Amino acid sequence: MKTSVELQGPFMYMIIWVIFSVIFIAAVVAAQIILRKKLGDRLKREKQIRIKKIAESTLEGKKKKYIGELICIESDLMKNRITIRAAYQKMSKCIRGFVREVTGLNVDKYSLSEIKSVGIPDLTRLVSEYYEPEFARESRTDVRGSIMRTRQTIEGWRR
Repeated sequence: MKTSVELQGPFMYMIIWVIFSVIFIAAVVAAQIILRKKLGDRLKREKQIRIKKIAESTLEGKKKKYIGELICIESDLMKNRITIRAAYQKMSKCIRGFVREVTGLNVDKYSLSEIKSVGIPDLTRLVSEYYEPEFARESRTDVRGSIMRTRQTIEGWRR
């Protein structure tokens, strides 16, 4: 009996497919190594912090705006509209907003360690001072002194 089907050689198992697979895997590994070296060097470099310069008249306007916010915070605190914790949270938001507007740095989203790396000692000192009362349920701190120090920092800010 004769059939119309003829068997073919095992073309799927030719050595060329194994060679192509090995070359492909080697290319992928080499690309990974090269990219990691190039990107790794780029990621290890410290980011340069660019602080923008603003006009003196603009700076004075920003100072008045944020000192006004501090006056509102102090007024609300004295009239028992807000708690000490809320006052510290608002002060933190206030000083971070001021620094963001006068420097262009988005410090309102920075953690304390990121703020320390920016290199603005007054901001670092104030945010450090706010941390404990800002996150504690109860705190025995001098909130009026903190408001005064925040105000002095804003008033003494230089371009």
